Amino acid sequence: MNRLYFSLLFVITFGLLAFLPNSNSEFRVKPYLQVYGNGDYQITFWSTGTSTAEFVLFDKDQNIVLTENLDGEEVSEIYYTQVEKNENINGLTKGSWLYPDQTYKFKIVLANLSRGEAYFYQVKLGNETFNSGFRTAPDKNNWSSIRFIALSDSETEPMGRVTRRAWYPASITSRPSSFFQPWKAKFGTTHDQGFEISNYALTEKEGYEYNLKTVNSRQPNFILMPGDLVQGSGYQPAWDEFWRHNAGEYDQGLSTYPIIPALGNWENYGAKNGGYGFNERGEFLPKLGRERFHAYFETPSEDSLQKHRQSYYRVDYGPITVLTLDSSNGTPDQKRSDFPSEQRLKNQELTDLGTDTQENYTLSQYEASGGNDLSGFGPGSPQYEWLEANLKDAKDAGQLIFVQFHHIPYSSGEHGVPINHELATGQGGIPMRILHPKFEEYGVIAVFAGHDELFERSFVDEDLDGQGVMYYDVGVAGDGMRGEKRNYLKNPLELLNYNSYKKWTADQNEAEEWDEGFANPVLIDGGKHYGHLEVNLTKVSENGKEYAKIDFSPVYIFPVLDQNYNLQSVERRVYDDEISLKILLSQDSFEPVLQESVTLYLDDHGKSFLSPEKVLVKMPEESFSFEFSTGSELDCSDLGEQELIVASTRQSDGKVFTDTTRLIVLDTIAPKVEWKSAEYVFDLTKGELTFQLEDFIVSPPTDNCGSEGIQVSLSKTSVTCADIDSERVNYPIDLDLVVTDASGNTSVYPTYALLIFTESQKVSLTALGPLYEGRSVELRLGEELNYDVWEWRKDLEQIPGEKGNSIFVDSPGRYTAVLALENGCLVSSESLVIEVEEVPFPSVKEAIRLELDEQGSAVLGVESLFETWPFDSSGLSFELSKSEFACTDLGDNTVQLLISGEGGVEWAFDVLVFVEDKIAPVLELRDLEIELDLKLGEASISANDLILSASDNCSEVEITLSQSQFDCEDIGKEIMVTVRAEDLAGNVTESNSTVSIISFETEPVTLTGNLEFCEGEESSLSVQASGDFEVIRWLRNGSPIPNENSSSLALSESGIYQAVIRYQGGCISESDVVEVKVNQLPKGEIEVNGDILIAPAGVFEYQWYRNGEIIPNATESSYQVNLMGEYSVFLTNQAGCTAFTDPVTLTIAGLGSRPTFNIKTILIYPNPASETVKLEFPDDTFLEAGNLTIYGPDGKNVTSLVRILNWVIGKAELEISLLPAGLYWVQLPNENQTIYQGKLIKAH
Repeated sequence: MNRLYFSLLFVITFGLLAFLPNSNSEFRVKPYLQVYGNGDYQITFWSTGTSTAEFVLFDKDQNIVLTENLDGEEVSEIYYTQVEKNENINGLTKGSWLYPDQTYKFKIVLANLSRGEAYFYQVKLGNETFNSGFRTAPDKNNWSSIRFIALSDSETEPMGRVTRRAWYPASITSRPSSFFQPWKAKFGTTHDQGFEISNYALTEKEGYEYNLKTVNSRQPNFILMPGDLVQGSGYQPAWDEFWRHNAGEYDQGLSTYPIIPALGNWENYGAKNGGYGFNERGEFLPKLGRERFHAYFETPSEDSLQKHRQSYYRVDYGPITVLTLDSSNGTPDQKRSDFPSEQRLKNQELTDLGTDTQENYTLSQYEASGGNDLSGFGPGSPQYEWLEANLKDAKDAGQLIFVQFHHIPYSSGEHGVPINHELATGQGGIPMRILHPKFEEYGVIAVFAGHDELFERSFVDEDLDGQGVMYYDVGVAGDGMRGEKRNYLKNPLELLNYNSYKKWTADQNEAEEWDEGFANPVLIDGGKHYGHLEVNLTKVSENGKEYAKIDFSPVYIFPVLDQNYNLQSVERRVYDDEISLKILLSQDSFEPVLQESVTLYLDDHGKSFLSPEKVLVKMPEESFSFEFSTGSELDCSDLGEQELIVASTRQSDGKVFTDTTRLIVLDTIAPKVEWKSAEYVFDLTKGELTFQLEDFIVSPPTDNCGSEGIQVSLSKTSVTCADIDSERVNYPIDLDLVVTDASGNTSVYPTYALLIFTESQKVSLTALGPLYEGRSVELRLGEELNYDVWEWRKDLEQIPGEKGNSIFVDSPGRYTAVLALENGCLVSSESLVIEVEEVPFPSVKEAIRLELDEQGSAVLGVESLFETWPFDSSGLSFELSKSEFACTDLGDNTVQLLISGEGGVEWAFDVLVFVEDKIAPVLELRDLEIELDLKLGEASISANDLILSASDNCSEVEITLSQSQFDCEDIGKEIMVTVRAEDLAGNVTESNSTVSIISFETEPVTLTGNLEFCEGEESSLSVQASGDFEVIRWLRNGSPIPNENSSSLALSESGIYQAVIRYQGGCISESDVVEVKVNQLPKGEIEVNGDILIAPAGVFEYQWYRNGEIIPNATESSYQVNLMGEYSVFLTNQAGCTAFTDPVTLTIAGLGSRPTFNIKTILIYPNPASETVKLEFPDDTFLEAGNLTIYGPDGKNVTSLVRILNWVIGKAELEISLLPAGLYWVQLPNENQTIYQGKLIKAH
């Protein structure tokens, strides 16, 4: 009943939601509710960048309870990584799921609200307003029903919009074989353990969305979510998708009921950003993920035993206590690899519970990264001590205790084996069984978990006293659709059946029902689906005791498909495993408590009666008798406030409880009277009338406390002209008959006085002569009364602007005047009908147009002024006030036409003559070429530069150009310039001329400097230009030289150089192009062959030195040494560049050991050559081809670029196509101390 009342009130007052989904909304997350502590509330919302907001709270009667201006808080943990920004999801537009980087968090704490009451709130954020409402938790002793819902493993992410999960069958025979191919074609498949599994009909997003729509339709008081809310808390788009479903674009359930969430393993995970490792910012992802959870859900807390932020916390909702635990990590840390394969358990074996629920990271790793909110859960841990203290406190307080955490301890699912089992996943919940003895000791009713994504119920009663704990896996919110675990290593089709406490699973206990009477088999019921657990608590009384009846309903969201597997609808259905418990509520001995005050209201007979129900806060269930100091019956003499003493006697033991409160007796029943309306005659000439009270009363008034002190009055006692509309035939004056008794209660009876209007005197209206066609006549009012003229009317229509006592009229009709008398009434004068007599000529035009000719003149003729011409004008003469017009008369001119008839009759008509000029100016233009000085950067023209002639019939012409200024951007262009000529009449002629813009410079820009030099020498280029300028860039071989923009450039490389400059205040110009050549220095080493020194081969001039002194006449490429010393050769190449070789030192040991070399010349032809060349040696001696050496102009050995085509005694042929063009040195030494050498020129 309370839930229905709240819903109806919410709809009537605010509508379902005053906020429409909007992708451009200033809300990143709309307001969402949390309940914390002892039933207090917190509302949180997030913006997309707006930093301030306003919050208003209303009670159920729409009275403002609280108004607060909020400043947003920037939260450093909420951000996108580059991985997230660059993510691509097939089927979705890239980045369409991302919000702006900037966000602000807003929260408002609502403590100490009234229990079990409806409240409404409004949030103004930027230009948007959001409205919603909620009902607070009831008093723990004053409640009737509570509904909450548990679901987990929504694991939201943007990819869920296009992802369907594997739909594991209960067995290989649970589905018709004919279903597979069409279902596969429609929804796809997933491969797992070597099996091809059909995908579910709904995407993850659709499943969770329909699940929440069903939840919202049930209007729960709150929801529990035991973990895995998102697909990786370290992956921010997963959170964005969660809020779109719960407080955003898709739905806003959490805006009307609170969420109580727990941490799951996915809240410790970073997904695409690095899993359980580090993201691109170097943040440890388990720590970042948990910090985000706290950022979204942390509430005020004063729990001294809570050592790890709010990783575990308690909420009291009326008679319910919810203890939320953190099952993320157990201590000591464990992993599967701790157990050798030969020691691992098989089948249903269980030797040890284990201590850890995950092997992905350790407590020491977490704390080393700065984390401080992670606790173990086993005995001796802070979380275990907190749990035991709160279990005891809740039990002592008589609370109904529920527990939630993520890792399901008793499970038939994938993670339902211990860590030392051969089928362990490393994420099992069995270590959480260590807590069960405490749950059973302190009377926990049910534990809600998830993780295995298997809808399952287990019942555990270890002490076999019949009072155990129910465990629910509710991980079917919107992600996986798993079945029970198989014994994969033994037989993949065999169920492992590890959970001996299992009572029910949707996988094995809810068979799929298929209708095979269609083209394709259609699922009509049963099977695994997305869903949730609905828990309903109802207070019931039996045999004088109060119980909580608790109903657990496993709800599934069934997709109704047609034979082509198209979705038709989604239905809420309940699995056949509903459980009902009845738990005795703790009761205290009753002591009567009085209301702070008691208010009684007298009835129609002036009586009221006291009763225990009106006096006590709560009625006792056992027998009591009551005595009231005032007696139980009160009447009109008791009106007002007095002290009330109540003596309550408990019949069972005679104990008397006496207490005092305030008694207030009120009379709220208003007196009554029989009434009527009245009719009066109102003389508008007099303008005033007084009403009489007795004209409106049929019989005297009555009241429940007697007629003494009753007052009767009219809301209006008189009427004047200001209160009426005198033009209505009968006019009602609305007024109230007011009756008030001695207590101030008032009855108001709407009535009216009907006014019948009359006028005892009228004002006359007279015409001062007849009305002729085209003439006017004066109408004049009489002076019978004092008045002001309100308006004149013709045929009942107002004549604008006429307010005088007389009026001239020029058309027939019925005329009257509306007059304002001195008393304020509006009356009409007598009416007068005016008729027209004919005139002896056609109608005269009111206005004509007259065009000027090419000479700028025009003549007005009388014949143009009549509607009909010619006509019989005998006896008439015509005269115009003006008939000739020129350019100065352009526009409106008023001309009077005076018509004179026989007998001196005259008619005068004012005719509006509009003189206009429609002849446009005449232009003759020419094209123009102008020069733009690059140093100045601009050029301009005037109209005279383009116009050969311009003329107009009215002389004055205004000339404008579409463009008169030109700048550097216009150089080289032909620009169309429009010349516009407009005369006084607005006639316009436009014509075009072509303006060509060419550039010129008085002095060209040049480059100066040494353009050829040797390697290692210094040289530079300088820009020479007249005027001030700046160098924009230097170019070498057409490419910009980085970081060079001075007026001179140091040279170190060969190339084609040019400078680009900009004149100060002018344009860009380019210098001439120069070629710079940097010649290489000769290089090489001296070869020592006994006492013969051989200089580097190449096209060089040689000069030998000994001990730094020149050796006269030693200018050949080789030199025979006969003295010890340090020898070097000074090389000069063809470019004139010079260099010393590194010196060599000869001692006496090397002298005289070799004979003198004989130098012979090789005949080389053709020379120059480009493809092949032939060599002829002067002797017919056999020479080794392998000794042939060819040196380039820089002294480098380039023999590898030459291919020997033919080699015989005395002759050889070489292919030289790979050699670059240049001069080469060919050399071949022989064993008989002969060196053959020659020069080769390779042509282009």
